[in-house]
Amino acid sequence: MRSFLRSLRRWPAIVVALSLAAAGSIVFATLPAAHASIPQNVAWKSSARFGLWHNGGFNVFNNEWNTSEAGPQTIWAHSFHNWGVESRQPGTTSVKVYPSVQKNYQSRPYTSLKSLTSTYTESMPPASSNFIAEAAYDIWLNNFNIEVMMWVDNHRQVPAGHVIATVNIYGKRFKVWQSGHDLFSFALVGKRQTSGKVHLLSALRWLVRHGHLSRSVTMRQVDFGWEIASTHGAPMDFIVTRYSLKTRFK
Repeated sequence: MRSFLRSLRRWPAIVVALSLAAAGSIVFATLPAAHASIPQNVAWKSSARFGLWHNGGFNVFNNEWNTSEAGPQTIWAHSFHNWGVESRQPGTTSVKVYPSVQKNYQSRPYTSLKSLTSTYTESMPPASSNFIAEAAYDIWLNNFNIEVMMWVDNHRQVPAGHVIATVNIYGKRFKVWQSGHDLFSFALVGKRQTSGKVHLLSALRWLVRHGHLSRSVTMRQVDFGWEIASTHGAPMDFIVTRYSLKTRFK
């Protein structure tokens, strides 16, 4: 079941949106706030499972991809730089949703990348709260067939697979986890980091240099958001107040 659910999450946002729109099951209209903590004066808001908003060359995507288990979630945005969700997920450990900001690429070759960096400031519920989630980047390669994650803020979540190395990337230590041949997760070691700068290309270069990725891979999408497994049935807020992604090609 896990591999099947992961395959659903591989769909690019635009494909999911168009497919559901054709079936008459997607809503992009502004919906009423589910909870008082959701800002009232926002540019966009949706409680649709796959609510999608295009802004500034990015998608802000509700992405309740695990449809058989996901609970209700409302996403809102001032812009792709500043957005959040109010999520209510049941008390089990499987990932239910990945609300995220997404940038699509036309299968650009890895070898054409000169730099790929991002800055972020995000917040999850207080550490004393009963929830399971992590804030993470998701890099999709080879038309959504290979996934490379970078976890920057984690609360009680564990990456899939097993640890294959511990690496330093611009002064930050990450444990590298591998699950099969198509999922790699760089999990930040130590204190949760709710803001910072992330050097995404360095993670890809490490995987290529150590034979885990081919130099011929192509980049399809870069996402940032939260994998939320549980809020134990309570509505909880996850917010991005600053986000940028810079891509430079040779």
